[in-house]
Amino acid sequence: MMSKQAMFPYYFPEEIFLEIFCKLPVKSLGKCMCVSKAWNSLIKNPYFISSHVSHQSKLRRTKDNNLFFVMTGRHEVEYSLHSDDQEFRKYAQLEYMPFDNHHSIVGACNGLLCLMDFQFSFDSIFILCNPIIRKSITLPKPCLSSLPYKISVGFGFDSTQNDYKLLKITKKGVLDKYVEVELYSLKRNCWKILAPPKYDLYSDDFMVYVNETVHWIAYERVNNEGSYSCKLLILGFDMRDDVFKEIMLPERLRNLPHQSEIYVIPYDELSSIAVIELGSLHAECDIWVMKKYGVVETWTKMYSLGKLGTEPMPRVLGFRKNGDLMLRTHNNLRLVSRDPESNEIDYFGIQGRRTYVCNYTESPVLLDRVIDDAMTENRAKYAGNANRSTE
Repeated sequence: MMSKQAMFPYYFPEEIFLEIFCKLPVKSLGKCMCVSKAWNSLIKNPYFISSHVSHQSKLRRTKDNNLFFVMTGRHEVEYSLHSDDQEFRKYAQLEYMPFDNHHSIVGACNGLLCLMDFQFSFDSIFILCNPIIRKSITLPKPCLSSLPYKISVGFGFDSTQNDYKLLKITKKGVLDKYVEVELYSLKRNCWKILAPPKYDLYSDDFMVYVNETVHWIAYERVNNEGSYSCKLLILGFDMRDDVFKEIMLPERLRNLPHQSEIYVIPYDELSSIAVIELGSLHAECDIWVMKKYGVVETWTKMYSLGKLGTEPMPRVLGFRKNGDLMLRTHNNLRLVSRDPESNEIDYFGIQGRRTYVCNYTESPVLLDRVIDDAMTENRAKYAGNANRSTE
């Protein structure tokens, strides 16, 4: 008769199991956790979760299996994952989303979504959610809680501390000289106030996370012999050492003509950033790419695009693996793909008043977190307030 040890080879070193688990998709990990307490403990270990995230990120860069997270809808918002293939086929419909359609998505990082809501109070309400493992947490209230004139928020990862961080920059009033800065750490589960940079917020766009740094457009008022002008630049905040850094824009973009605007998006192919320059009345746009991250001399104008038909230039949401652009049309709010070389358009049948698209990687992040009663109670209380407001 075969021994139990022969039937169930638990004598394998943990390293063997960990190597196998790292190659499994997240849903398969959930099944493995039910096999034994030992496997459950291994998979919930923070070290393993970090290893799994790292392995899957490398896999995404080397294989054509990119995923896009898509939020879209008019009255009822839908959330789904789509494969970055020619048909943009739906990979999964996400049913577990513990928030209502008043939330805005700040960003996504390693499978975590960060959401913000201003709907029911003067306080910012933030939620971190992993829809794949159906887990979320409501963050504590920020230290500076007042309804700002302008706000920009960025979400990212600090690999040195294995920590997820949220940067919040606000400006109380239009005449205020300085902004206010707060930083949240998931590891410490608290906010701290930081010394502000000398630059002002250009817009309330959410920040863009690239190379463990969140990026946004900022400006400085320059006095030229009594005549004031605004000098634009990209400001970054490095999540690893909590330091602000300046990235100069191309000369042409530092002083924009009237009625023109710019915004920054990620350029994943080179692990860098791109800047979209919208011309006057949104009739056309230029796309600038920093081909070597952090090197100002490598700014290159990659494409110049005209509008589609008679409507204004669509919003550029990001790049696909094949180099096509993800766009949201201006009038009918459709999600489309555009080849910047041939101008060929692909329509996906996705349309909605609110549309958000980003690259997404499935991960077990938050699997090791215990959602305590205070968090559950806070979420329930918030949901109750939302329902009463809707009524």
